[in-house]
Amino acid sequence: MNIKDAQSLSGVSAENIRFYEKQGLLSPARNRQNAYREYSSADIAVLKRIRALRMLDMPLPQVKAVLEGKEPLGDAAARQKERLEARSRELDAAISMCREVSGAASLEALDVDALLARMDDPARSDSFFQRWRDDYRRVALAEHEKRFTFLPDEAVTTPREFTAALLAYAAGEGKDIVITKESMYPEFTLDGIEYTATRNYTAVKGCPVASIACEVAHPEDFLPADIPLWRRRLLRLFHFLWLPTALLLLILLPRLELFQELTLWETWLVLAGLIVPLGVLSFRSWLLFYNEKHK
Repeated sequence: MNIKDAQSLSGVSAENIRFYEKQGLLSPARNRQNAYREYSSADIAVLKRIRALRMLDMPLPQVKAVLEGKEPLGDAAARQKERLEARSRELDAAISMCREVSGAASLEALDVDALLARMDDPARSDSFFQRWRDDYRRVALAEHEKRFTFLPDEAVTTPREFTAALLAYAAGEGKDIVITKESMYPEFTLDGIEYTATRNYTAVKGCPVASIACEVAHPEDFLPADIPLWRRRLLRLFHFLWLPTALLLLILLPRLELFQELTLWETWLVLAGLIVPLGVLSFRSWLLFYNEKHK
């Protein structure tokens, strides 16, 4: 049979058949009259074996060793299994990295050093605490990109002044901005991300000071989608509450003996007197000064 017949019966392309012949994996007979190759049923069987081993992604030198009987099929399959498992771990790590990169708002916002460190040492990425730390860093980065505030240089009392304040901020930060809606509640894109803005006032030594708060238009699509929702919520809660909690503990720990002398209701009143002001101050700080200057 000719090469077309061999291709049809074995499922191996004519180009690959010729390649396998050059590599010494196949030696068909030749017609004495025209020197054309003539493939036998034994050659077809060899081609099918080559095809099966190549579908396991087995390297050609190892395929040749198996065909020639220099390496047992079981040993070759075990070695190939180890190679495929190692490659699978590398691919899983690469897929995980792709999910992390897809959650970054921009290339500039990506923590390249941490990413390269994890790629150089994939074993570290399997650590439970390493995953939580990396997820927290991604959630914190998203929060800082999702909402930021800045203090305008001039008063903001009209839509045009609001626009001027946003343009000045973007120029100072080296960011591309496009105002899509000019008003006292403007809409704009910053480096391609859609934002809305509001003006808030706070008193500094009795003088009103304007603060501009900018927030992404679609916050539900901004946080890393590959992190489970419950973990995102927990990490977000920790991101905003760790400082007030630490302050509360610093206040309470030196006074534990005092609480032993109080009744239950007095203890609750003291705690409320501490927690409520801290909560109000934390909310005020988040509302007016969170991520000041987009840092």
